[in-house]
Amino acid sequence: MKPQKKTSAKAQKTAPSQKASMEKKRRIASFGDEIQRFCVQIESLARATDMTMRTMSEATDRAKKSFEEYLNAKGVRTVDNDGSESYRIKPEDLTSFRRYSKDLMSCSLALSSVPPIFLCSLVHHYDGFLGRLLRVAFYVKPELLNASQRQLSFSELVALSSVEAAREFLVEKEVEAVIRGSHTEQFDWMESRFGLSLRKDLSAWVRFVEITERRNLFVHCGGVVSSQYISICRKHGVVLPAEVGVGTELDVSPEYFLQAVECLLEIGVKLGHVLWRKLQPDNLADADAALHLAAFDVLSEERYSLAKVLLHFAVDTLKKQSAEDYRCLNLINLAIAHNHSGEREECLKLLKSYDWSASEEKFKLAVAILEHRFMDAVRLMKIIGKNGSVAREDYASWPLFKEFRHRPEFLEAYRGLFGEDFVLPKPETDQPQRTVPARKLKKDAKRVTAKRR
Repeated sequence: MKPQKKTSAKAQKTAPSQKASMEKKRRIASFGDEIQRFCVQIESLARATDMTMRTMSEATDRAKKSFEEYLNAKGVRTVDNDGSESYRIKPEDLTSFRRYSKDLMSCSLALSSVPPIFLCSLVHHYDGFLGRLLRVAFYVKPELLNASQRQLSFSELVALSSVEAAREFLVEKEVEAVIRGSHTEQFDWMESRFGLSLRKDLSAWVRFVEITERRNLFVHCGGVVSSQYISICRKHGVVLPAEVGVGTELDVSPEYFLQAVECLLEIGVKLGHVLWRKLQPDNLADADAALHLAAFDVLSEERYSLAKVLLHFAVDTLKKQSAEDYRCLNLINLAIAHNHSGEREECLKLLKSYDWSASEEKFKLAVAILEHRFMDAVRLMKIIGKNGSVAREDYASWPLFKEFRHRPEFLEAYRGLFGEDFVLPKPETDQPQRTVPARKLKKDAKRVTAKRR
């Protein structure tokens, strides 16, 4: 144990302020921290939504079954002239009938009212992410506050204990003013303040506008379409279905919610990385690593649509990388995403767009596998060896080997390298189930009517 150093009286006086300063610095996250936090929040919300809707769907199925069993036992079935079914219930059974019908209607209505709540939560997480992202931007580049029109009154200035506190006050006011604007106004402000064309070639922008405006409908209008919703959507190029007009009640289907998840992830990750690279160009290596891992995660989860979006962003939009390895990795993973999406020609086209002759063996191995040159792939596996650039766990986890690892030549080569048989990954059996659309369950609930006898 090291002896403790004595602290002078002067040091004792300054220690608390130094400690507070250090804690303040720790509270200011980085661009990478905030992007990762946002992705985790959105993914966790998507999982929670899926689990909740599955549970509610199962509860509705049980309520429907109980209701139908009750009608069959207590009701007298009749068929009307138009072919619709009805049941006659004895007066003494009306109380129990109402209980069963209320359970079914409550479950089915919950299935239609809960998804909009989760959609609003998605946008809420995005808004929080944007606020934190702007805070990081102002602390990374304090001179951005020079353009601020915020002013401090004398009483506010007196209440602030230091220049640091004054800066914190101005940052909070500036961020709050931006967040209070509409989502389209927020992008107008960021493009002007940061000197960036954030919406150029951003295909998700149109969907983003519709999602955020639909969220506003659920918050303020109960999901009923307003003239403002239609006006803003048309202004930004959103093509609405012909049946959608003022007074139409919108819902959130499982397919729509999944599209919203991917759209907000795309917008958030792209926005975060563009600001990161613009304001901290010396931190390019960390940014490249973070983007590569984010894309690899969704590729490994077989979410090929989002993987292609992020990898095209890395390969085509971002012109500068900290190392050529990142460009090669992203290009290979993009080819994998296209290949596993059934877009074989696009996969081969991407591979031919780059000269791999001077690249590492691991990239040559990847190209050989994707081009179905399996004997060349086996030869390259042997050259790389068991301690080379492709580790043992890579053969099990890299989506590159998803199909190749089932082939006998791979299994033989793997056995030769590591002295043991390759154990095929277990297939995923717990795939997320699709929830039943709420409108169908509402229709099922209303299909059975009752008449007093």
